[in-house]
Amino acid sequence: MHDEGYPVAVQQLRAALSREFGGLIGMTDFPSAVPDPSRERAFLSRALAAKAVSVLTDRDPDEAAAAVIDGAGDMGIDAVAFSIATPELWLIQAKWSDHGTAGISADDTDRLIHGLRLLTNLRHRDSNARFQHLAARVDDVLASPDCRIHLVLAVTGDGRLAPAAETALTRSVAEFNDFGELVDFRSLALADFHAAVRQDVSPNRFSVTATMADGWVAMHHPYETYMGAIAADELAGWYEQHGERLYEGNVRRYLGMTKVNQELVGSLISDPDHFWYFNNGVTVVCDDVRPHYFARRTAGQPVRLELTNAQIVNGAQTAASAYHAFRQAPEATAQARVMLRVMCVKDAPDGLARSIAKASNTQNHVEPRDFVALAPEQALIRDDFAHTLGKSYVYKRGELDPSPASGCSIVEAATALACAHRDAGLVARVRADHDHLWRSGPDGAYTKLFGRRPTALQIWRSVQLTRAIGQALEDTSDTLSGRDRALTGTGSLLLNHIAFRLVGDDDIDEPGDAWQSRANAVAGRMGTIVPLLTRLLADIYGERALLSRVFSDAGRCRQITAAALDTLAAEGLSNSPVLTSPDHRLRPSRRRPSSVRLLVDHRRIKDGARLVFRTTTRPEEQALGEWLGEDPRRYLATWVNDAGAPLIWAVDGARYSPSGLVMRIWQEAEWAEAPVAVQGPRCWVLPGEGTLVELAEELVADGAAGSGDDVRGS
Repeated sequence: MHDEGYPVAVQQLRAALSREFGGLIGMTDFPSAVPDPSRERAFLSRALAAKAVSVLTDRDPDEAAAAVIDGAGDMGIDAVAFSIATPELWLIQAKWSDHGTAGISADDTDRLIHGLRLLTNLRHRDSNARFQHLAARVDDVLASPDCRIHLVLAVTGDGRLAPAAETALTRSVAEFNDFGELVDFRSLALADFHAAVRQDVSPNRFSVTATMADGWVAMHHPYETYMGAIAADELAGWYEQHGERLYEGNVRRYLGMTKVNQELVGSLISDPDHFWYFNNGVTVVCDDVRPHYFARRTAGQPVRLELTNAQIVNGAQTAASAYHAFRQAPEATAQARVMLRVMCVKDAPDGLARSIAKASNTQNHVEPRDFVALAPEQALIRDDFAHTLGKSYVYKRGELDPSPASGCSIVEAATALACAHRDAGLVARVRADHDHLWRSGPDGAYTKLFGRRPTALQIWRSVQLTRAIGQALEDTSDTLSGRDRALTGTGSLLLNHIAFRLVGDDDIDEPGDAWQSRANAVAGRMGTIVPLLTRLLADIYGERALLSRVFSDAGRCRQITAAALDTLAAEGLSNSPVLTSPDHRLRPSRRRPSSVRLLVDHRRIKDGARLVFRTTTRPEEQALGEWLGEDPRRYLATWVNDAGAPLIWAVDGARYSPSGLVMRIWQEAEWAEAPVAVQGPRCWVLPGEGTLVELAEELVADGAAGSGDDVRGS
């Protein structure tokens, strides 16, 4: 095809696309080797989509070409691209015009939105083979609570949308963003592509300055190296001026406002004087260093270093976070200091800069769960597992996890306890950020799960139920498709939580088989719960709601859980006698009778005896003390020799198990940080004689429960 009369920018872009993507773009649907104008236009359109991938995600030509899915069955999408490090997705539609006049019509945007809806509803089984190679990764991104989707219209034109196209696209994007920022859109015009091509031919070199006024050290062998502190606002200026170009040599780019980066920004703003102590700093490689001294030319004296062709190889998150902090609080950010290490690698062997980048970013780092291993209750739980259950409990990272039959890890335990917690909002926060499990304090999960140390039996049963539910969901997913199938993965934590609510937790720590029987029944019905939850989600939030966003929102998880439990109760599931298949069945217990069973069987306490509630931990006393003191009846219960519900509460005259009444008291007192479960018999005292557990232990000591038995609370 002759180029005479075509704009110079189009001619240069055509030549660049042919050089960069010739032989890489799939053209098997145009088999003819004879020059064909339609084949040429298709190639240029696909190559333009690939170039958009390269511009937006910094992928090399091979990877960018592999992202192109244009052709029959492409769902209106020409290319699908992914972020290297974050759950981001680019859906690209490209249009080529030899004259540089390609426009964006309402039909173009409608096709792109149609493709977006198919992907978010997981209805892409009929898409072409090119997309199927990417489908699993698309589903993984959409399953992330931090997912972002970017719609991109790439054209060899001015990039302006027709009014009808802009109106329709804006309206559709707003619908998807009902659950928070999820979808945005932009166009890439001829000018953007032409600039990218020129940049490829002649990449710009740039310099930054680093002012070390508080002392520094230098080494000149084998490579010129400087180490010192710079002001955080100077680092912010680097990012403001050069952006992502600073990270060309880094193994990862800025990851966005992750939890860690939010904490970095918060630390810079709220405690700038201590930021130096909490942050690992920034490592830079460059081609040349030119020091400019303010006074004496002596090491350690104030100096401004001019760094030519500087690249941040470690500390990308710190640099970008400094920029975001500076925009919010410039004065505070200016007070903070950041450790800077500069290495001049101009004369170094090839590959040294890349090796430095790799080594700087792959060193072992401390994770939040590592600090939990120092908590004394974890060692006590390990001992409880060993002595009570004869099983292993691993809580230190690096230790080998036990086999499923022989024990569990702290990760499995904490996840199961979170699912068992009465507040569905907790699993939403864990779904959004798994490290939430290890955070202490009022907003963290760790205090709620382990603050009042759970027993080994409680943890083990919780783990067993989550395993059974997991296996049931895996088996069920093989028979499902679309959103039903996605729900078994994305919604697994909430499904586990609903299962725990159906089973109940007031007797989870009792050694008998009642709790296990209910657990078996619920696990066996997961196949009916999944489609029910899908229907409720559609009824409440609509079919376009992204599942990962719903299941990461505490309020929505509470709402959908309440709706599910109400519906299931109406259908009689909570009283279902149906047990699960052998694959999902929890093994029956062979343990000794519970404390309550022993006391009832031996008539140790007379009917009508008055029992008194007592708190057993300082947090519990602080949470309940004032509420209990407002009405003395709240402390009191009457005993009846019924193993199922031996306590009559003085407040309402209703009957409870010891654990059930404690949890009712917690609920009435609105104790937000209450544990998942409780050993109720340790909380009820027969005045002058002891707790229910102590009375049961006396029976064991007298041989009433068989020699060698150890009575646990129930």
